[in-house]
Amino acid sequence: MKKFFCCHKGESSSGAVEAEEQTQPLQPVQLQPSSSQPVQDPQASSRSVKDENEAIFDENLFDNNEGLNLAWRNLWKSYEDAKAATHDPYPGPKIKWSEIFQGTLNFRNINYLGRGNFGEVYRCDIPRLDKVTKLKVLSFTVPKLETHLLKIFVSCQTGAAKVQNNPSEEAHAEFLAEITTLHAANHPNVITLLGKCFHQDHRVIVYEFMHRGSLDHHLFPNTRLLRGRGRGLLQVYKVLSWTMRLRIAVGVAKALVYLHEELKMVHRDVKVSNVLLDKKFVPKLTDFGLASCIVEDENGVEKRSEITLIKGTPGCTAPETEELGLVSSKNDVYSYGVFLFTLFTGRKAFDSKRGSGKEKLTDWLKIVCSRGDNIPLVVDSAMGNRFPGEGLIKLFQTALMCVDPQLLARPEMRFVESMVSDVAVYEVPTCPTLTRRHSI
Repeated sequence: MKKFFCCHKGESSSGAVEAEEQTQPLQPVQLQPSSSQPVQDPQASSRSVKDENEAIFDENLFDNNEGLNLAWRNLWKSYEDAKAATHDPYPGPKIKWSEIFQGTLNFRNINYLGRGNFGEVYRCDIPRLDKVTKLKVLSFTVPKLETHLLKIFVSCQTGAAKVQNNPSEEAHAEFLAEITTLHAANHPNVITLLGKCFHQDHRVIVYEFMHRGSLDHHLFPNTRLLRGRGRGLLQVYKVLSWTMRLRIAVGVAKALVYLHEELKMVHRDVKVSNVLLDKKFVPKLTDFGLASCIVEDENGVEKRSEITLIKGTPGCTAPETEELGLVSSKNDVYSYGVFLFTLFTGRKAFDSKRGSGKEKLTDWLKIVCSRGDNIPLVVDSAMGNRFPGEGLIKLFQTALMCVDPQLLARPEMRFVESMVSDVAVYEVPTCPTLTRRHSI
């Protein structure tokens, strides 16, 4: 029988995709067997593949012969994992590429969560990370004889896999920045790293799965994934109240304080789409691809550093970074001020539809908020009137301090976190109870 060697390129395989999903036709790559003695070294056989990126894994290569198909699948997994194992010198738990492949069900559309700067994101179940709990149950008792039944309950560890297919040096730098930061981080408002896979063709970061999804999906309906109209995992969205938004704002502020003071890192891309929510709407800061270290002088005073490649989100990036390429912790302070405006107004940080000179939310709000009486008029209408007026004014005043164009005039993140936390003391007005009207 002729030998076939194939590898997975990223498309869905024929044996794993549902009938309604469209796939590309799968064609195995045929290799000429060596005329010399049989190849025994698996690495030598892998080098005989001329172009692995053009080959596609076919898990039903031998049609209906399930025995040969099973042996072929096991051979492919061992081959792929052997390739990845020798090229992973980076920090963090290692996850095999075959586990990513299986955990996402061959990257099925039903597990698709979205796309970010890093790449596409899929829900991923990692069997090796399962938590096993053993419960000993006494089934029956006989004199001098006891029989015990052992029940095992397995709860699967679910994560979110960000798959990066860009082989450029710039993409690799972002991958390294993210796994390095997340590996060192340990904070309730920073996303937890479950593992990563460094493969010669793929880079994958797996972090904890957030059931409520991205914060921007709750603020902007047009950013949500509609199941049944394309790709996307079904998620439940909820209108965020004043109290919920304030808790989210405080949580993100705490995460930035932790980054600046403990990890000595600058996030550089704080925005609503980089905040994920768990079941209880606890915020988790994510996407550390642009993170950079804080530079200090010999006295421990922070210095501004320069970057050659300016990246960021329009409307959220500090002016000194956009114009001069300067980076410091005050960049995150500016972005956090924009984050507060976006969170409580329900408006995007940058919108060309607002007209010339008002595309940036900060430029528009500085004009509107020049009078305190106008602030309640720009609040997200989804909250109704259920917010404290004085607390709202104080919150917007804090945001205006953060987005000051003068870098040195902005407060430290520790002070900002304290100001936002103090807003919680203002009571939210309650609506009067409606009673049924009785006719005489």
